[in-house]
Amino acid sequence: MMIYQKSFMRKFLDKLKWRLLVFLSVLGPGIVTAVADNDAGRVATYTVAASMYGMASQFLVIPETLILAVTQEISARIAMVTKKGLGDLIRERYGVGLSLLIFVLYFITNQGVVIQNVSGLKVAFQLFNVNWQLFLILTCLLLIFFVIFFDYKKLQRLFLIMIIFYLSYIFSAILAKPNWVEAARESFIWPTKVNVFDLTFWFSRIAVLGTTITAWGQFFVHSYIVDKKLDVRHLKYERLEIFIGAFLTSFFSWMMAIAVTYTLFVNNLKVTDGYTAALAIKPFAGEAAFLFFAIGLFGASILGLTIVPLATAYVFSEIFGYKGILDASFSKGKLFYGFFIIQILIGLILALFPQTSLFKLTLYVDFLNGAMLPVIFYFLVKFSEDKEIMGKYVISGFYRFLVRGSAVVISILVILTFFGKILKLI
Repeated sequence: MMIYQKSFMRKFLDKLKWRLLVFLSVLGPGIVTAVADNDAGRVATYTVAASMYGMASQFLVIPETLILAVTQEISARIAMVTKKGLGDLIRERYGVGLSLLIFVLYFITNQGVVIQNVSGLKVAFQLFNVNWQLFLILTCLLLIFFVIFFDYKKLQRLFLIMIIFYLSYIFSAILAKPNWVEAARESFIWPTKVNVFDLTFWFSRIAVLGTTITAWGQFFVHSYIVDKKLDVRHLKYERLEIFIGAFLTSFFSWMMAIAVTYTLFVNNLKVTDGYTAALAIKPFAGEAAFLFFAIGLFGASILGLTIVPLATAYVFSEIFGYKGILDASFSKGKLFYGFFIIQILIGLILALFPQTSLFKLTLYVDFLNGAMLPVIFYFLVKFSEDKEIMGKYVISGFYRFLVRGSAVVISILVILTFFGKILKLI
């Protein structure tokens, strides 16, 4: 009996070890993509939204997390089955004309996000009270060097290491001394501190959604999985990784909102960017909270400034039929790397003007991101429901209902809040 138990335990541990090794081998696309959604633009968006609406800015965060997890899983599933990027599939199925139109909109939106991340890096260096022009230039050049000369595995390690910086938001939130029960009630059940029927609130909420479930994120996880050469054998492990990533991104964003709500919102201090938010937090939560907030912004900016232009470069390569993989040398992937470099340089040049405050575009850029989601969801639904493409991995049931329903709801909210914002401006 004792020998049987030892044999059973050994087999169990061997199986567990094997599964862990497989999971670690697929680790990367889901967590990196989801957590990179918490880039500098998102930090700014959550900061602005939380300073205006408190924890109500996190209202519906649970279904939002679920939508993020499911849509990312669908993108991963399509990529594993077809071994093609989303840009490739759109071009093949809908032609170059429509693909080009989508890419132009995608590029404009992503360039706005890149500018946000360069601006976030600029703000972080200003908060650290260093020569921000010099450090900004050196950091951007260093990132370009890493992407060009590091292979896929080294870059992925760098991406995963950068996630550690997000832990600083947990400390920042704790130092804000929040009312945890109230925070949970306002974000998970029903907001009582603001008027949820105000269209301006929903404009802000769509912006938050647009920087959580991003158009670039759907394209990037697709291309990243193809680049990593994963296939359907890894699907259940990749699904687990994606769900962990979705939880982490919402958890970190919830902590950001708490840090701002219980320092700025409760004192009726509204901000328009990350710089003033970090400075405003200091008198209420102390030097340590300010420092943690600045460290988190630095890490978020670095990760976003690498991932987002890579997402655009991937799609550019897919739509126009060029080689776009991270293991390719610069000579073989000139257009891929060139497009990555151009986006960073545009953001850098704009950010170097001392009086430029590009964070003020934050809510508008992220609202545009949210407005693009129904279009991306349309393609996800069409491809994932196509038996010719997906075979036995076609989606149905709950997944199908959730993605279709999300696209309809988001479309209605985008239209209502857009006209509400226009009427308010008039």
